Amino acid sequence: MTTFRVYYLSLFVIAITAMLILGWRGGEPWPASVFAVLLYSRVWRALIIRPFSRPPGDDPVRRANRFIGVTAAGWLGSGVLASAAALVGRRTEWVFVAPLFLIVGALNLWVVLAGRRA
Repeated sequence: MTTFRVYYLSLFVIAITAMLILGWRGGEPWPASVFAVLLYSRVWRALIIRPFSRPPGDDPVRRANRFIGVTAAGWLGSGVLASAAALVGRRTEWVFVAPLFLIVGALNLWVVLAGRRA
């Protein structure tokens, strides 16, 4: 099963990279960057939630916090890039999408920070 995951994640990263390159070459760097950041965070999340080998003394709570932190980073990074796309006048939908990405990222960040205080 590990070989399948390595193959699947590798293909996913190659596809994201190809999408990013084609977006930049096609004159649409902002939308490509938005989706690349969001999807790369999904790959990182997959590696956090199910690592290939668990280290001794693995702390599931720490791993869950890291998972939510990477989720927040993906949404916030995509939100910042979507805001940039809206500011440079790429399509109108980015004006509506960017705040939603930022809100979802902020909510995930709030969950991580609230968990540390408790």
